[in-house]
Amino acid sequence: MLKTKLSSIVVLVSLFLTMTAFSDPNIKDECHLLDKETSHLIIAKNGRYLQTSEQPQIVVQTVQRINDLTPHRLAKAKKTVFIIVGVKKEKRNVQIYSSKDLHGAFTADVRGSIIRSQSAALLSKDKKEFNKGLRFVFRACATTIDQRYQYALDKYDLTSKERAQVIHPHRLALPIAMALVIVIAGLAYFFKSNLHIKNK
Repeated sequence: MLKTKLSSIVVLVSLFLTMTAFSDPNIKDECHLLDKETSHLIIAKNGRYLQTSEQPQIVVQTVQRINDLTPHRLAKAKKTVFIIVGVKKEKRNVQIYSSKDLHGAFTADVRGSIIRSQSAALLSKDKKEFNKGLRFVFRACATTIDQRYQYALDKYDLTSKERAQVIHPHRLALPIAMALVIVIAGLAYFFKSNLHIKNK
């Protein structure tokens, strides 16, 4: 009877550990920033990668520093992307690193564009907003890997509209900037016209 209970407890504990992010090698959340949805995304997408012949992986790690974020395993890693979130007090620094065999897909421009596209969310103090931005970054990295290995895109990848946002993040700001210019020009004309009328 006691052996049965003990074996049941061991099974339940091991099941719990395998079903949570604590045992996942692709999640190292020192700062306790990742929510369940983000952890689930990381586990699910990396699980799909395990079913491929190349078996790439995306590691998400939070660390309690904002400098020297280069992962220790980077030099020896293969087919791996690291998303590192550095945290120190109120400051955050998010960086993307890739193993040498993925440098062609993850150029400095690509990595910078991905981060810039979500800069507001990644700097947000709101945990929900931050996780939303981090999930976008993860999905952008996954999409880049999927394109690199010519995998079929799945529900974890970015949509074509989201991909355009990464490639051209400034395009979203352009219509707003143009509208502001028109409004300012209109106001300037209005005030100038009214000033001339009053002077007469």
